[in-house]
Amino acid sequence: MKERYREQLERHLALRGMISHQYAEKLLKVSPVTVRRLFREMAEKHLAIRFHGGLRAADDGRAGVIAIPQREATQSEEKELLARRASVECNPEGLNIIHGGTTTRKIAKYLTRGTFLLDSVLIAAELSRMYPGGDGPNVLLTAGSLDIKAGFLYGPKAWETIRSYSADVFITSVRGLDRKGLLETDDQTVGVMRAMMASSRRVVVVADHRKFGRRGPCRLCGWDKVDLLITTETAENASEIRNLRESGVNIELVERTDQQ
Repeated sequence: MKERYREQLERHLALRGMISHQYAEKLLKVSPVTVRRLFREMAEKHLAIRFHGGLRAADDGRAGVIAIPQREATQSEEKELLARRASVECNPEGLNIIHGGTTTRKIAKYLTRGTFLLDSVLIAAELSRMYPGGDGPNVLLTAGSLDIKAGFLYGPKAWETIRSYSADVFITSVRGLDRKGLLETDDQTVGVMRAMMASSRRVVVVADHRKFGRRGPCRLCGWDKVDLLITTETAENASEIRNLRESGVNIELVERTDQQ
């Protein structure tokens, strides 16, 4: 029963970004004490963030996601290390696809050459700021509708544009991951990401340690579609990393500065 309540709350946060105590009581049809306990447990597991009077989404996704500046304050140093390592996977002589996120956005500062197809206007803006003279990478944007809050392009027009290209590598972060594969926030995001995967020869996933075990309402794909997972190991996710490796997932660990 508790798991079902948590899943309902996660679906609501994925769509709306936040939920009040009062609304959660009505949604779940439970007592205020139960809501407080659920909110506390989700916050302790880093599935959401508590604030006075409610709960808000913790990270990543498209629809209902909290604003980019708020998200970037979370695990910033770890994401920086992961982004730097992921940038090595880009082909400076070919076409690369990057799905926008707080981790993948940090890859921009390491890009000097190559062509990049992006669904993120924020990554495009960062590259424009870095290379005002136009001497940096070539940038292509997907078409589609703009999610102003998250800075993503999505929808049928975006899918059509993506499918017209053939890339060397697709680099992305995700909402969460488990033993079965990757999880995302909503169908619109999944549609764009699947098109990007289908148009790329390799798929590289970048995930900080908090993404292990984090749930999402939409299944993106299984591990058979992922060529490389770049992540960090902590006491929290060590057993999950071991299980994934034993099942055949290719994982590269980046050492965190607090472990050096």
